[in-house]
Amino acid sequence: MEYSKNELAEKIVGKRDLPEGTIIFDQPFELGYHCPVCDYDIEKNGEFDERLTWSEYNGFVFCYTCNKDYPTCFCIPLSAPLPGYVSADHPINYAIDIYLRSVADAKKI
Repeated sequence: MEYSKNELAEKIVGKRDLPEGTIIFDQPFELGYHCPVCDYDIEKNGEFDERLTWSEYNGFVFCYTCNKDYPTCFCIPLSAPLPGYVSADHPINYAIDIYLRSVADAKKI
């Protein structure tokens, strides 16, 4: 399968530069991120839906089902809080914060 490419994302935010041998402990689905297009339960019977992974682009996640990279701020489920990060009352504020932090990090590259 050929994976989606986003030349504009690469140009603006760059690709993740992880040192060789880096192990990522928390995957997006474990942190409560959700594909903004797919309709599914993040967690069912204690098992997470693993369709999301960290994208090759900074500040993005990749959905295997859609074969598309999405900015992480689009992947905040607005109907429920992300575990340990945001209250159900203000998830949009957290999404905005994620976007701004992603842009700030990309500017450092």
